Amino acid sequence: MNPYVLGIPLVLSYAGLKQKKSLERKELQLPGTGRRVFHFYPTDKNPETLPGVYIQHGMSAMGIDDPRIVELAENIANSNFSVILPELPEVKGLRIEKNSITHIQDLMMEIHSTKQLFDGNNLGYLSASFSGGMGLIAASKSNTRNKIKTSMAIGAYCDFLDTVPFVFSNYEIDPYAVYVILYNFIHRFEPTLAEELQPVYYEAALDNGLKRKGNEALAETLLSRTSTRAKDFFSEVGADGNFRKELANRVLDTVPKNLPEHLSPFYQLETLGGPVSLLHGKTDPVISPEESEKLTRLFQKKQIPYVYRSSTALTHGDSLPLHSQIFGVPALLQTFGSFLYWLGR
Repeated sequence: MNPYVLGIPLVLSYAGLKQKKSLERKELQLPGTGRRVFHFYPTDKNPETLPGVYIQHGMSAMGIDDPRIVELAENIANSNFSVILPELPEVKGLRIEKNSITHIQDLMMEIHSTKQLFDGNNLGYLSASFSGGMGLIAASKSNTRNKIKTSMAIGAYCDFLDTVPFVFSNYEIDPYAVYVILYNFIHRFEPTLAEELQPVYYEAALDNGLKRKGNEALAETLLSRTSTRAKDFFSEVGADGNFRKELANRVLDTVPKNLPEHLSPFYQLETLGGPVSLLHGKTDPVISPEESEKLTRLFQKKQIPYVYRSSTALTHGDSLPLHSQIFGVPALLQTFGSFLYWLGR
């Protein structure tokens, strides 16, 4: 079947134009890794007869309870797939750690060996943003590459070293990723402020991600209890673009040795056992579309088949109303359709 055609039911589900099937949604605990998991599949189907899709959530404090990742899982399950959605505590906790790649590898191995979750042979990996880049590295390792039939990465990165300056340059559009990076690394270059500001940046990220406003927002309350120097630092981050540019350099100068290289497909990707579908929002303010373009050049060098499209129909982590972004729909059809086609063939 044409990949574009395979993508139509998924896109129509997102647009609310297709009646969704009745789905089973089960909460499980994987016995090996101990991870909490949601499992979705059509009620009238046996999951052991369906191709499996391992979806890894991104850096959201809601983890697998985030409505956006649940909606994605449900829409893919509606296309007759068995969807496995595990939770990684450190990713849910907004922590940037290289051992997340090992954790994703472990999950790939355990999900593939848990035959009652899917048909036992056809397993794909889908994720976005930082989890997308880390997942590509995990899927390229010798013990996993023959277990992941195909991968899809949405708004993923290729080189962490280039991603940090871009994030800081787009603070005024979306400060979320700046808050996450400062929460993780401020102790390395401003140790005297870290104790005061780490909890502020954590709550600022949650205020942004959970859309907490007014009395529900916690960062401003925490900030009001900090020292004048801490308040001045926080204020300068928000007001001064040159200061943010300097901060991006300080982050990269002081992160743990080799961390950017360990987290970057550019340095760590070995090879993949199947093709990759890349999708990127044209106006993504967190990770530049250039990062997906760099991934395509990396895939060409390593002779990994891929399809890549950018789209106006999504930003970073959110789809936009499709009726207002109709020209971005073909990119969604091709990339999601190709992923589902490669997985099911």
